[in-house]
Amino acid sequence: MIQQIRIFSPATVSNICCGFDVLGFAIDNFGDELIISKSNKEGVFIKKINGYSVPNDRKKNTASVAGQALLDYLEISQGFEIEINKNIKPGSGIGSSAASAVAAVYGINKLLDNPLKKEELLKFAMQGEFVSSKTAPADNVASALFGGIILVNNRENYKVIKLPVPKNLFAIVHHPLIEIKTSESRVVLPKSIELSIASDQLGAVGGFIHSLHTQDFDLMRISLKDYLVEKYRADYVPVFNQIKSLAEINNTICCSISGSGPSIFTLVNTNEEAQRLKLLFDRVYKSNNLEFNSYITPLNSKGVHVV
Repeated sequence: MIQQIRIFSPATVSNICCGFDVLGFAIDNFGDELIISKSNKEGVFIKKINGYSVPNDRKKNTASVAGQALLDYLEISQGFEIEINKNIKPGSGIGSSAASAVAAVYGINKLLDNPLKKEELLKFAMQGEFVSSKTAPADNVASALFGGIILVNNRENYKVIKLPVPKNLFAIVHHPLIEIKTSESRVVLPKSIELSIASDQLGAVGGFIHSLHTQDFDLMRISLKDYLVEKYRADYVPVFNQIKSLAEINNTICCSISGSGPSIFTLVNTNEEAQRLKLLFDRVYKSNNLEFNSYITPLNSKGVHVV
């Protein structure tokens, strides 16, 4: 039996403009790595944390909470130790807490010889998500778990649908190295909305999903608009309005806030255009003296996997 395993779990973009809390995708080659080892001590414990600071208290760390929830469900007394290489900054809007939680349940399930199917792991990873935000939806967790573009139903026991990904669809992701807590960013959102706004958002989601099936980038460009939350969060995300204006001038497919921010993503339909715009947007962050990371990713990248 395998005693130790190394797991990669990707960073993720959530909302995808019109899909508040229900749409997301995984980022290629950027995420957290967890080394999970069997131990003789019952329960799940954090052995070491490298990189960004997160709690090492087993009751407050998303990875240990998620892993323990899985063990409790399976009624298994086997112990595990986790070393976390925390590459995703907490509060970055690209699924930091989700990545660690997903890696933990996926890796522990592997070490136990896969008693559960991948789709069954989602509810346990969500127990980790709730440590960081009690109202967390499953869009980041599902994106990290399955990869690609996902649509998740948060009410029906987290039903996840993997959506088709057109060829040559790329995202540019800019991640300023500041923190915006999800719980705080939700405070600025309205408690209710008009029916006309809900109707516009529903139409946008339907149009986007159809554009994925038909590889219709013109329809995608029309559909990817956020009528619900972007306008309330825009002024809290550094240089967002400036980046969005540049994206619109360059006729990108869309540009919006990832999750609660402060990360921003932009969709384009060629890698060459992604490379060009990344450099253009990089200059905006540099001119505003903002420390940041930036990435280009296809939208069909893998979810969590063994390294």
